[in-house]
Amino acid sequence: MTSVEKNWIGLRNSGIRIVLLGLFSLVLTFIIYGRLTTPSGEQPVMITPYLMNLANAVFTIIFISMLFVGYGIYRIFKAEQQLKTDANSLMSYMTAAFLDNKYWKVMAIFAIIYGIFFGFLSQIFIYRYDISFSEQGITVPSVNVIPCCNMPGYVPMLTVFPTDHFLIMIIPINIILAVIVSVLVGFNISLTLYAFKLEKAQNTKRVSSVGSIGAISGLFVGCPTCAGSLFSMLLGYSVGTTMAVLAPFQTLFILISIPSLILAPFLIGRRIRSRYSCKLA
Repeated sequence: MTSVEKNWIGLRNSGIRIVLLGLFSLVLTFIIYGRLTTPSGEQPVMITPYLMNLANAVFTIIFISMLFVGYGIYRIFKAEQQLKTDANSLMSYMTAAFLDNKYWKVMAIFAIIYGIFFGFLSQIFIYRYDISFSEQGITVPSVNVIPCCNMPGYVPMLTVFPTDHFLIMIIPINIILAVIVSVLVGFNISLTLYAFKLEKAQNTKRVSSVGSIGAISGLFVGCPTCAGSLFSMLLGYSVGTTMAVLAPFQTLFILISIPSLILAPFLIGRRIRSRYSCKLA
């Protein structure tokens, strides 16, 4: 075994361990907090300073766990970049684009843009010009923590009122899904642009449809409100009505979008390997 292979195995395995640690922390946090905030019998959960402090701790753990998962995936990514394309590893073709920092920037820009888009349409960011929060007795600006009570992953909830008409509603599971889908969309778009570049270098007019499908699927099925807004514009229904109809299908839309966005890069990588392996090697 060469030193390159040893470094690759060590870096990849450490990344996998970090990802598993972050995921385990997230799941364990949701389970424990869910049990502590679930009413037992007829006795309701009392909102105490202890519960508020626990809610703040949960937000901190969620943030740290997501950083762990992201850093672990980054280490796995860097490990795969150490493999040469002549090793015929599909992952090496998928990560080859990001040897150029330009594609990292493209990924970050599109992930942020989609994240903002996702946030407004999935009600993380709420702007209501017709409602004054201060007139309803809410202090502006202010930050409020809602410690209970709901299913695990939906509590604690954080509401931020930065202005009189703008609200940020942070629900753990929504934030996690927003980050996952946004990063996957950014990754798909970057990889698609890399495939387009290879097509252009070969003077091939036919572009890869797989990457386009992957990016578009993420944009329109990432959340029911995203698809709902499109349907409402096409069919003339109000956004509120469409959201109410499609809300029960949120899980279905997420289950469709995330696997699609994960599968698309592998299909693009396979296409690159089959058509450009000689050139890249």
